[in-house]
Amino acid sequence: MTSIVPYAPPAETGLSANLTEAIDQMAKDDLEDGLISCAAIQVICKGKTVYKANHGFADAEKKVPLNDGHIFRMASMTKPVTAVCVMMQIEAGKLSLDDPVFRYLPALEHMEVAEIDENVRLIGSHPAPTHFTVKDLLTHSAGLCSGALFLNSYWNPVFADNATLGSKIDDWARTYLEFDPSTRFSYSGIAGFDVLAHLVELTSGMPYADFAKEKLFSPLEMNDSCFVPSEDQWGRMVQMHATAEKGVIRPVDMKRHVFEQFPLTYHSGAAGLASSLDDYTRFAHMLLCGGSSGGVRILKEETVRQMRTAQLPPMLPGTDATYSWGLSMRVVLADKGSQYPLRTGAYGWSGAYGTHFWCDPVRQLCAVYCTNMTTANGAGALTARHIEKAVMDNLGELN
Repeated sequence: MTSIVPYAPPAETGLSANLTEAIDQMAKDDLEDGLISCAAIQVICKGKTVYKANHGFADAEKKVPLNDGHIFRMASMTKPVTAVCVMMQIEAGKLSLDDPVFRYLPALEHMEVAEIDENVRLIGSHPAPTHFTVKDLLTHSAGLCSGALFLNSYWNPVFADNATLGSKIDDWARTYLEFDPSTRFSYSGIAGFDVLAHLVELTSGMPYADFAKEKLFSPLEMNDSCFVPSEDQWGRMVQMHATAEKGVIRPVDMKRHVFEQFPLTYHSGAAGLASSLDDYTRFAHMLLCGGSSGGVRILKEETVRQMRTAQLPPMLPGTDATYSWGLSMRVVLADKGSQYPLRTGAYGWSGAYGTHFWCDPVRQLCAVYCTNMTTANGAGALTARHIEKAVMDNLGELN
C-alpha cells in the first residue's frame, strides 16, 4: 500500500539525522534480547514519513520475514478507534457525552458499587449514587469491570461461542462497579468500550464492525483493518509469540481469535481489531491532523481537540500531575523525565500484545509501533518506552 504521506529524510523535518540509526538499533536490541519476534514501525513528522521499516519475523519458527502486508492483533489500540466511532455519532446528534448510558441500555440503570477489603474480597455493596455516562466510559471513570474487580468480571461468565456485544450487556449489568462513577480513574479493559461499541450499534442501526468499516476504515483506505478477517487476511496474520525463559521466543497458538478466546461474532470495541502498520498509521495521522487525512475528513477539528485534551479533574485518584485521560487516550500533562520520554501534550495508547502509538501535536509527529507478543505487558511494555526514547532522543531542532 502507498504511504499516506511521502518519504523525507529526518533532517528535512528538523529531526536528527541519527533517528533512523537509533530506531534500527533499538529494534535490533529488542530482537536480540528476545523481547519481540518482529517490529513494524512508522514515524511521520510535518507531513512526511521520516521512518518506516519492518524488523524480524512474522513467524519466528518458519523464518517468515515481516513485510508491509502482515496484519497484527491490535488489542487495546482498538479503543481509540471505537472512541472515534462514538464521536462520529455525537457529531451526528445521535449521542451525547453527558448521556447516562442506561438511557440506551436499561439493564445498566441500577448498578451496585462494590465494597471490598484489603484482600480484594467483597464485603458489601451500595447502590451507585449517580449513573455513569458516555464520557465516564470514554475516560475509564465509570468503574465498570475495572481495577481489582476486572479479572472476575472479565472471565466470569465466559464468552459464549456466538456472543455479541448486545448479548453481554446483562452480564455486565450483573457485575459490581469498582467505585462511585466519576470519582476516580481505573482502566476498564473490556466492558467499558464494548458497551460504547454497542451504543454505536444502537444509535446507527448497524453492527459495530460494519459501522467502523463504512464510516472510518473505507474512507481512510484502511483496507486491512477489520474485526472478522477474511481468508486472505488470516493468511497474513502475524504469528503470536511469547518470551520464554532466557529470552527464547516461542509461538502461541491463538487459533482464529483476534483477541484471547473471543468468538468472531463478538466485535469487541475494546480489543477486537486486526490491522496493519500502514492502516493504523493512517488512523494516527488522521488524529494528528485534526480529524482529516488524505483529503478525507472523519471528525471536526474541535472534536479531535476534545479527544486529546484531559477530561478528568486535576489529580483525580488514579491519575497524577504528569498524566490524565482524554476521550480514550492517555494524555501527557507534564514532562516526567527520561523513563517516560513523551512530552507535554502528547497522547496515544497501547495494546496488550505490544502495539503502541502516540501523536505529538506540538512537533507535528506521530509514531506507530506494531508487534505481537503475549508477554509484551501492554502500556507498561519495555518496547513501548524503547521506541518512545529512540524517537524523542532524536528530536534535533524540534527538541
